[in-house]
Amino acid sequence: MTAKSNKIQILPENLANKIAAGEVVERPASVVKELIENAIDAEATAIRIFIEEGGKKLIQVIDNGIGMSEEDLPLAFERHATSKIRSQDDLDRIETLGFRGEALPSIASVSQVEVKTRRAEDKMGTIFILNGGKEGRIKKTAANVGTSVSIRNLFFNTPARRQFLRSVNAEVQQILNVVKRFFLAYPNIAFELTIDGREIYNLKQSDIGERVKQVLGASIFRGLLKVSASLGGIELHGFVSRPDVVRKSRGMQFLFLNGRPIQDRALNHAIYQAYGNLIGSGEYPIYCLYLEMDAGLVDVNVHPTKMEVRFSNERSIYYFVISTVRKVLSDEGVIPEFSTTPEGSALKQVIDKADEPRQIIKEMRHKKRYMGRYGAGAQLSLTYFEAETPSDQSGKTDKNETQNEMLPPSPGTQSPFAGDVQFWQLHNRYIISEIKSGMVIIDQHVAHERIIFERILKVLQKEGLGAGQKLLFPQKLTLNYDDFMVFKEIHEVLNKIGFSIKVFSGTTIVIEAMPADVKVGRESQILLDIIDYYRNEPLHDFDHLHKVAAAYACKNAVKSGEKLTQAEMQNLVDQLFACETPFFCPHGRPVIVTIDLEELDRKFKRIT
Repeated sequence: MTAKSNKIQILPENLANKIAAGEVVERPASVVKELIENAIDAEATAIRIFIEEGGKKLIQVIDNGIGMSEEDLPLAFERHATSKIRSQDDLDRIETLGFRGEALPSIASVSQVEVKTRRAEDKMGTIFILNGGKEGRIKKTAANVGTSVSIRNLFFNTPARRQFLRSVNAEVQQILNVVKRFFLAYPNIAFELTIDGREIYNLKQSDIGERVKQVLGASIFRGLLKVSASLGGIELHGFVSRPDVVRKSRGMQFLFLNGRPIQDRALNHAIYQAYGNLIGSGEYPIYCLYLEMDAGLVDVNVHPTKMEVRFSNERSIYYFVISTVRKVLSDEGVIPEFSTTPEGSALKQVIDKADEPRQIIKEMRHKKRYMGRYGAGAQLSLTYFEAETPSDQSGKTDKNETQNEMLPPSPGTQSPFAGDVQFWQLHNRYIISEIKSGMVIIDQHVAHERIIFERILKVLQKEGLGAGQKLLFPQKLTLNYDDFMVFKEIHEVLNKIGFSIKVFSGTTIVIEAMPADVKVGRESQILLDIIDYYRNEPLHDFDHLHKVAAAYACKNAVKSGEKLTQAEMQNLVDQLFACETPFFCPHGRPVIVTIDLEELDRKFKRIT
């Protein structure tokens, strides 16, 4: 074979570095990420970042870390030179942010680099200058302990790459997205960020809560719920937003693994699944979650950017995240508070007063045998609303009360709020009651929706059958083709929750029985309403069981505008707080809002 026929050749080192740079250095934000990672790995407790013209002109990262010796400094710019890996065992348990030894040589090949560094034990520092990855010059200089890396004129020698950079503002936005993740991941490190001479961030060392508040803002922080759980050596902590504190676009979701900012579709999906129907389609929760686990159980050597990881036990972690976030969202801390002050123009989270949500629930649940009598599966029906409540309850004994603890309410059951709590109905729509901190307002329709929804779900999930009552005269109903196709899809589920419906001929069906709490005369209409709802309502990540339950709950709940008696309001509130998630209806609308006494005093100018 002659030399002319050779088609495979070894690339020149400079060209190979530029190709590698295309994998590691996509844009200025990529350089910022690599330099911050190096600073953190160097045990820095303070990092300063300077950006000019979106990083095209200058990217400078200064840290107070351990620095480098004169001998190590030029080696840092050799490909596959690293201080972080010595053997295969180290690769299997990566505990540093950087480890490949590709970032610095790749960056240097497409920019003009100046590095100044000094160790604490050295009297003088060292400066190293490269131009396009070559012509390295090194000399002694005065320097502070730590390392300063300046990257100038990024892609100056690859004009095709430079022309594909976006506008200065767009590149700055990408840089902000990167640095925010490090700000949140390392609250123990002080950060400064200066862009075109203007100081954007000056963050002191703090705890996670304070850092999240500083980076995301106080108004958002008020809408966050604290997460803390552990299972089998895996820890999950951080914050997730209340279901009413969401965004219409992604961008405020932050995941960290052992201090490493990561992107993981499975974990993101787990979090969305945990919210389920509490948020609508096209809505995205805010979260900042930290996973801590044995480094040997995760592979971070998956992608050149090191943002993607692979778990050895991904399924277990997936369900751990779902269950943890779901538990947080069902806790009493999700109760919103109404506010008209400028700093809380939307629903203001009572997280400002950490004990207040729990105190509200404590009041509501423990006044006069409040909770535990009816259980989460108790049925609240319009049949009960229409019944008369006997006035003489003096014959009931403590023993009888104990025996009947898990029975559903009946016309002969004494109100658990009797003598302690009064309710008022506002415009036949809202139920109002007094609490120590002010007042609580409950939307009667969505409260009843939540009660029915959870009761139906329990029936479906236990593969049981809901209570049904046979109709004296079975009803024929002819559906259009679209409605009939939906009916066929949910037919089996409908029968489980108390319906008994058979196909008669073509698209004609026969309704033989209905759930016990459906009003007489509404049989056909309730079925059509459920079909419409199931087809048209956009419920986020709902399976058909949940959608049927939500549809039935919505269409059979007590309506806004229906007048309720004191006993009926008591019964409604009693069963609401027996629910697993009493604070939001199946669509994610709030059920309960509080108005602080302080807010009322401010309105009446008792205080300013």
